[in-house]
Parts: sequence; C-alpha cells; structure tokens
Amino acid sequence: MVMLAGPLPVGMHEPLPVRMHERHSLPETIIHEPPTISEELEEELHRLGASSDILGHLKELDMDIMDQVPGTAGQLDGSIRVSALRCLLHMLQAFGSGHSYWFKAAFLLDRIVASSTFRLEQLPLTCVVLTRIVMKLASSMPPPFASNSCPAMHMIKDFGTWLESAQNCVTDQVSDMALCMHEKTVLKALLWQIECPCVEHWSCLFFTRFGILAGRDFQAWIDQMQAKVLMFARAVVMCFPTAQLSQGRLALGLFSLSFVDAGMVPVASLKPSTKSVSEWKALLTATQPRGELPECRLPPFMAMRVMDMISLAVNEEPDAIRASSGVVAEALGETFRKIQSFQVERP
Repeated sequence: MVMLAGPLPVGMHEPLPVRMHERHSLPETIIHEPPTISEELEEELHRLGASSDILGHLKELDMDIMDQVPGTAGQLDGSIRVSALRCLLHMLQAFGSGHSYWFKAAFLLDRIVASSTFRLEQLPLTCVVLTRIVMKLASSMPPPFASNSCPAMHMIKDFGTWLESAQNCVTDQVSDMALCMHEKTVLKALLWQIECPCVEHWSCLFFTRFGILAGRDFQAWIDQMQAKVLMFARAVVMCFPTAQLSQGRLALGLFSLSFVDAGMVPVASLKPSTKSVSEWKALLTATQPRGELPECRLPPFMAMRVMDMISLAVNEEPDAIRASSGVVAEALGETFRKIQSFQVERP
C-alpha cells in the first residue's frame, strides 16, 4: 500500500494541500508511517522502464563498472580532460546529438583513460571512436568522421593540434583504417560493456519514479527540476572524473538536493551525519548563486511525505541519501569555485 496517496501539486508561491484518500484524512497529530509502493504502482513503473527491479539491476551494473575504474591511476590532467570533453560535445553537436549522448561519452572516456592500453597520443582518435560508439547506440549508421566533408573533422584536427603543442607529442592520424583498428582496441579495453547507465539515465529514472508517486499534476515541476539537475551535472562531470564521483551517485545527490532548491524539503532533512548544522548550511550556501539558502514552503507533514517519495524514488534509506547529498554538495561547491576562478583568470 502507498501511504503517499495522491499527487502533490505545489504552486510557484504558496504550497497546495496534498490530495488524500478519504480514509487518510490527517489528524491534528501526524503519525508518520514508512511508505511502500503498491503492486499497481509497481506495474506502472515497470511499464515506464522504471521498476524497482530495473533500478536494482542498474545499481549492480554501476557498481561492477566502477570496480573497473581505479581511484587515481590513469587520470588525465585536468585541462586535457576538459578539452577532450569539449571536443566530444562539439562533435556530437555537429551531428545533432549534443548533451543527450555526451554524458555517456564522458563516462566511457574516463573508463578508457584508466585502462592499461591508453596512450595520450591516441586521445584525439579515441574521442572520435567514442563519438562513433555512442552514435551507433542511437543509430545503426555511424557518421563518416574520416571524410573531408565531415562537419566534425576540423574539430578533431584543432584538438589534435592543441594537444601536440601542449604536451609536445605527435598524435595519431584519423583515417578510416585507424578508426576501425582503434575502435576494436577501445571496445576490448571497455570489456565490450558500452551500455552503461549515465547521469542523464539515472536522473530520468529517479524523476520518472517520483512523478508516478507524486501524481501527474506534478509533471511541470519535475521537468524544470530535471533540466536544472542536468545543467549542474554537466558542470560537475567536467570537473570530476568518474573515479572520483560516479555518475549514479552524482544523479542521486543532485536529484535529492533539487527538492531543497525547490523549497519542498527543509535544508536539515538532507544533512549528512558527518556534518554539523553550521557546516551543512555553509556547504549548501556555497552552491547557491545568490548565496542564500532556500526556505521550505511546505508544512512539515507535507515535506516529510516528499522526503518519503524521494526515498522510494531512488530506493535508498534516508541516511544513504543524505550521505550522497553531502558528497555531491561538496563537488558542486568545488565546481562553482573552479568556474568562478576560470572566469576571473580570463582576460
């Protein structure tokens, strides 16, 4: 049985009441009971590809893949990694894909760089191969990167020229033969495991589950929150390799923090046990553009129900959610500091 009966429509200014079944009329003293998902809702989640079984399988897959990525070995220098990620994004945008496949390409890049077969002079070629791989996942016909008419060819040449100058190396040439040979090398290094959940997949999964639990009247808010989560995720992925912060944990933390940002749960509800109240407030304040913490606009019993739905959406205990929120808040704050430092250094 679901104790969160009915959608939670929240207005832009004043919160609206939760729609409850008649038998769930609220007494003056709220007795909180841990919620569960009914069989009916679980069937709906399964139909949308967001069932608890699917979520559990993806978590196991994410853990298996993360075990393949060493902690600090094999990581690119920060400026090289950022340039490679920008090159991947520009190539994908040239073929009309952009951010929808960029998260997956970034994930694969971090994994291949950590492998024993990676060589820096092959990085431009590797970027082309990874772009081909993620494009193949979306279409059976990969784009002709080696062709002179390819709109992305000048991007990879510019990246190769920059890398040669910055690292005093000679990069491998991009050709049809080189691409075919290197693609096999990359796939072997990835253990042929290229279908892996990325941050966009996780985010969509979490918000889909929350939307079913909260009700369809909440969809407009979910769309806005998800767009903001992905915007923050792009910035964090640029600064933090997968070995330091998995895309699954990043999505979980940003998903949870988005409800604080939207004023649906209080700041204290996501405080990790390792942080004091003042430390947690300071950490979250550093992630706010105006330096002001958002206020929860919902009454306590409604905020508690939202927290219950967050827990059900990600299928994690509250303490695990708080721990991930703390890790991601620290990463987000560091990301903002790096962005501000870059902006100050620019002429």
